[in-house]
Amino acid sequence: MNESTVGKTVEKMAEKTGSQVEETIAQHELDLGRLKDALALLGVNACSWCKKFLRRSDPGALFDAGELVCYGCISGWWAHRCTELSSKDREILEGKLVYWLRGSHHAELFKDPAKLPESSLQELNLVATCLECRGTGSSLGEERCRYCAGRGTVWVIVSRNRE
Repeated sequence: MNESTVGKTVEKMAEKTGSQVEETIAQHELDLGRLKDALALLGVNACSWCKKFLRRSDPGALFDAGELVCYGCISGWWAHRCTELSSKDREILEGKLVYWLRGSHHAELFKDPAKLPESSLQELNLVATCLECRGTGSSLGEERCRYCAGRGTVWVIVSRNRE
């Protein structure tokens, strides 16, 4: 066998191996897709950020923003996502997020930054538009909104060791 023949044989083997690898990967992708569909039928979905699978039936496990996000990813996801939204869409989604955090994770709203718990006692900290005055700082019949003290924003805090 000369050098040219050996080179051609090696190339053919590499092509065959490459196509086998591609077929194997395609089969694995198909199998994974089927597995994800089956898990979804059982009420198990993946977080769109960390890809961790959680049950949707677990209270507060996933926030549905058109994409599912687990509680652990909310801070990073929101910091990224809110910059991509129009002000109207941000206001709507932020309101849903605040209600979800309050209802599922016992978040508290603070209007005065001086009254915030120490950062070591905070599990999650978001600044959100005041839902009452919609960020204007004033509410109907009052000069200053009593829910945000006229700031237009509130601090949404989920405390550590909440029971």
